[in-house]
Amino acid sequence: MTTALKSPSNGSLAPFVWYGGKSRCAHWVWERFGDLPNFCEPFMGSLAILLARPHEPKIETVNDKDGFLCNFWRAIQHDPETTASYADGPVLENDLHARHAWLVQQTTDLVARLEGDPEYFDPKIAGWWCWGICCWIGGGWCAGVGPWHVEGG
Repeated sequence: MTTALKSPSNGSLAPFVWYGGKSRCAHWVWERFGDLPNFCEPFMGSLAILLARPHEPKIETVNDKDGFLCNFWRAIQHDPETTASYADGPVLENDLHARHAWLVQQTTDLVARLEGDPEYFDPKIAGWWCWGICCWIGGGWCAGVGPWHVEGG
């Protein structure tokens, strides 16, 4: 399945861009680390390093505090088709800002649901989040900071 995620531009297996991501240097990381028996990636982001592992997987531990990331990885594991349908579409500035504002409003409830139910995921949130992070320039996608907010609905 991961080979379908391969990007012709940089060879990355990461399914989305990540500001500060390491997809371009992943091969150097593995050259330096070698075939580790236990790999830990505490700030996983797009999982660019792990997905580029040239060796047979062994013990791999990943983590990130971002609820949107957790939801995305759960959604593509359990309902990839629906998640992909929400991630598909043209880049439109109005959609980008509307989805960004809507997603920021989902943060608190999303994290509570993810932490309260290990099987919970929302493919709409996952797909729109993935679509947006691929469109967004720089950092701050769904961070809840900046001039993007909703007033009165």
